[in-house]
Amino acid sequence: MINTATTFVGKFIEDSFMTFSPEVTSLTFADAVIVLFWSITLSLIVSITYRGTHKGVSYSQSFTQTLVLLGVVVSIVMLIVGTDIARAFTLVGALSIVRFRNAIKETRDVGFIFFIMAVGMACGTRFYALALFFTFIGCSLLFFMYSSQFGQKGLAQDILELNIPTKYDYSSVLSPLFIRNLKYYSILSVDSVNEDIHRLSFIITFKKKMKLFTFKKSEEISDDLTSKAKLLTELKKMDYLTDIKVINGSHSTEI
Repeated sequence: MINTATTFVGKFIEDSFMTFSPEVTSLTFADAVIVLFWSITLSLIVSITYRGTHKGVSYSQSFTQTLVLLGVVVSIVMLIVGTDIARAFTLVGALSIVRFRNAIKETRDVGFIFFIMAVGMACGTRFYALALFFTFIGCSLLFFMYSSQFGQKGLAQDILELNIPTKYDYSSVLSPLFIRNLKYYSILSVDSVNEDIHRLSFIITFKKKMKLFTFKKSEEISDDLTSKAKLLTELKKMDYLTDIKVINGSHSTEI
């Protein structure tokens, strides 16, 4: 009985680590450890870069953590596939059942997804020097664009969130108010609170400050604050709109 159990355990261990045997493939257990080490390290660097260079109010801690996980997963997938075409097609078929329903709120987030996938692929195929060089160049470029305000047009953007019943057409209800009070607006997301209510999120830009000149003195009128007050007042008059919130980088305003 003891000999049978010992034989079973020995067979189990042998079969479990057979993949790392040189007779089966060139992959060794040390290679797997090195791949995981570099994929985790470089993925953490990319996620820290994302957190350090992010602007606006749509930052998500879960997305930052997902970047690390995605880099590790891609490297493991590339390690499993290797040069085996049959494994590659099997993997594509298996992953085709996955459906991603979370909308990407910023185009920049898509760039980070491709960035981390490229790093993970380089680590998984054991091009460690290339992965390290690509990570260094990419993160340096991102920090440079962040510090130099590359591409900025000087528009202060906020996020407007509110609940609206599904029976109302939000575009026809809100568009006239936005046109009167906002310089720019764009739909960010539409989420279902329940069967009867939708949660809407908009990226908005209030009008810039203007100066009013009189014969006595020059008076500055904060037109963006005025337009904000007007917009919130008009939204509040619509009783069916609830949980209205304006969020900017420093605080949020609720009514």
